[in-house]
Amino acid sequence: MTDKNISVPPGNTTGISRPGQGRAVVKPKDMKGTLRRLWMLTKGQRQGLGWILLLSALSSAAAILSPYLTGITVTKIVDGDAILFVLCALLGLYISDWLIRFLQQFLMASIGQRIIRHIRTVLFDHIKTLPLAFFDRKQHGELMSRLTNDVDNISTTISNSLTLLLTYVFTIAGIFTMMLCLSPLLTTVSLIGIVLIFGLTKAVTKRTKALFAAQQKALGTLNGQVEESISGLAVVKTFCREKQMEADFQAKNARFCETSIKALICSGYLMPLMNVINNLCYVALAVFSGILFLHGNIRDIGLITSFLLYVRQFTRPFVEIANIYNNFQTAVAGAERVFEIMDEASEPEDRPGALDLENPRGSIVLNHVQFGYSPEKTVLKDISVKIPAGTQVAIVGPTGSGKTTIINLLTRFYDVTSGEILLDGHDLRDYTLKSLRNAFGVVLQDTALFAESVMENIRYGHKNASEEQVRAAACIAGANGFIERLPNGYQTILEQGGNELSQGERQLLTIARAVLANAPIVILDEATSSVDTVTEQKIRKAILKICEGRTSFIIAHRLSTIRDSDCILLIEDGKIAEQGNHEELMALGGKYAKLYQTQIGKPAFAPQESP
Repeated sequence: MTDKNISVPPGNTTGISRPGQGRAVVKPKDMKGTLRRLWMLTKGQRQGLGWILLLSALSSAAAILSPYLTGITVTKIVDGDAILFVLCALLGLYISDWLIRFLQQFLMASIGQRIIRHIRTVLFDHIKTLPLAFFDRKQHGELMSRLTNDVDNISTTISNSLTLLLTYVFTIAGIFTMMLCLSPLLTTVSLIGIVLIFGLTKAVTKRTKALFAAQQKALGTLNGQVEESISGLAVVKTFCREKQMEADFQAKNARFCETSIKALICSGYLMPLMNVINNLCYVALAVFSGILFLHGNIRDIGLITSFLLYVRQFTRPFVEIANIYNNFQTAVAGAERVFEIMDEASEPEDRPGALDLENPRGSIVLNHVQFGYSPEKTVLKDISVKIPAGTQVAIVGPTGSGKTTIINLLTRFYDVTSGEILLDGHDLRDYTLKSLRNAFGVVLQDTALFAESVMENIRYGHKNASEEQVRAAACIAGANGFIERLPNGYQTILEQGGNELSQGERQLLTIARAVLANAPIVILDEATSSVDTVTEQKIRKAILKICEGRTSFIIAHRLSTIRDSDCILLIEDGKIAEQGNHEELMALGGKYAKLYQTQIGKPAFAPQESP
């Protein structure tokens, strides 16, 4: 039943589907609880929501009154009365309806986006407080999806679907009331046809929902194939697998085409059938109304006109509410995913009376430290070592032995399972977390550069540093030369994490950042693992400068970069297998000596026997 009196508010982008378009709906686990939490986040915008509720009622009133005035116009024409006043009233009603809808949409867009901004801000602020363990067990793509897609679903529902839902609810109540007032008999007869239409709509939705769900699944498979092919195109070309890749794409594309045809045909032939039944019911009601008029049961032809217009309007809101409810369920399910992150525990708060770490010397002691990322698997097993202030410590060992885990414990990204780590005689947990981490300058294997100037990237850990200090730090790190060759020197804006730079250049920038931070304890985690030998020498010189006079921890696979370290810890299976400086470990002739011999290609030397 086409409705010409109820218009969709401008800017509607909810994607509300027509009956039979059956989309797969993601249902929430706890709709009431989630809606209650969403309502709590609207604090500060509720007065505006009250105005939107009022405007929805007024908009519905305009839609409800127009058929009634149209019926009065028809009656006056039949009776030969003047209709100018009624036509002016109709014109004023339509203008008022447009103005009300405009104000409603304007308010909803403004208030809805403020609410979403608040939700996104609360979520982002909480993400910043989450411990590293959370990010280790969650895929970054999934977190991005929750921060963007799920929040956008909530935004769409609040900004568009909510206003439509309120308008349609008021419209249904008002139209049904008017129909009863005009003719209880015709209302009863029309309800029979309406029930038949809704029964058919339910059957259509049930039949097509499975087909459209299969279509979405096939589309997801096809998109995965395309993404995999593009991201791995270099490998495909290297192994001459273009034909196989094309065959896989054609198979998945054909599957998607087949399921799409079935879904569209099903909804395509059922929708016209429903419209035929809908129109037949409308014609039957019109004929029945005419018979009642001829027999004198209804004396006002305008009443019949108004009633038929109301019947035209009555069914559409039901169908739209059903579709809005589907969108609403998806948005609430997205809100649940957002609240799952908000419910994650933040990093542990500082202990009562926690100390501010001022002027740290850098003396570190690990006493019987044990740690596991999960209770089932222990990574570090009874690690004990004393590191005097100013010592350069190198940590080596096979992948997965626990090297980086030690660094994570030192910076309190994780806390020990048992044992303790002392810094300047106090347990790390006795210090405030902020002051503790300020004591560490960290250079990681995966360089983290931001879409800012080179100057700001180096200044990231020391925002108040002067330009001269930044340049001095870059010179110490050996980065000044290539920075000066950039198009705008230190003011060159880096894009996409600094991908326009080589791996070595990016690493030198992060070392310059650590130099500028001037932290008393330095951590370098695989800083030379992804660079060539020449760049390695540059980075090694920068490392020696940055570690001078500081307690430092260097994790490295290339043993040539750490042979000058004061202490070398060989970690194996979560334990300290060997400990000492380079000469001592080589003289020992153990695992370190064999590993060094393998890398350097020189035989390990052993202590000389006395003649």
